[in-house]
Amino acid sequence: MKRQRTIVLVLLALILGGAFVKANTNYEFLENGFIALYYHAVRLEETFPRINPMGVAISEFEKAAKQKETAGEAQLMMGLIYQYLDRPGTALGYLIEFAELHPEETWVHSLIGDMYAEMGRLPEAEASYRRAVEGSPEETVLAQTYVGLGNAALERGDFEAAKEAFQIALDSAGDYVDARLGLGKALYFLEDYEESITTLEMAQLQAPRSTSLLYYLGNSYQAAGLLEQAEHAFARIEELAETR
Repeated sequence: MKRQRTIVLVLLALILGGAFVKANTNYEFLENGFIALYYHAVRLEETFPRINPMGVAISEFEKAAKQKETAGEAQLMMGLIYQYLDRPGTALGYLIEFAELHPEETWVHSLIGDMYAEMGRLPEAEASYRRAVEGSPEETVLAQTYVGLGNAALERGDFEAAKEAFQIALDSAGDYVDARLGLGKALYFLEDYEESITTLEMAQLQAPRSTSLLYYLGNSYQAAGLLEQAEHAFARIEELAETR
């Protein structure tokens, strides 16, 4: 999971680097930050332990944040880095600053929603997700935004709304395991056990070691009277717990 998040971070860095870094010395700090992130992605610190690419990236983006031309982009990258480092409160501050500097980039409110959600601030998370949906053309809204809306709806017990949000995420992103898992949960709570089983079995092919998925799959089997399958799912959870 950590490696997947590294890849996502670097892809974003490369995309944003191509979009924002111009042939201008004022953009040197941004470019240095992107290069440092690349070195982290290829695990340079494992070969040269004294080198800290992530620390260098943070330092360079902090410098870029002090310059008018690069402040917004630097704030965004700092937000992404601290999200990657599991520091949602710090990430949130930088992402909000980026949103204030670039109000036209409404997609960033999806990331802001994610940070609120990680901090357990669900009303603010849901408001941010809705702001992302309402401020962006339908075809550009991130599937993750709808997953966030679905999770918020699950938390408040609105299972029909959760089902609708997760289905939209699946329709727009295809094989999105988080959306499929969320949809399976919503269907379980709606007591549509047959559809829940079908959905969660498909998700299991994508995430065979997910204990959360197995938990809801086992409960769906049990509710549907498929006791042997339920027993197998719960036994698998215990097996995975022993290997961790």
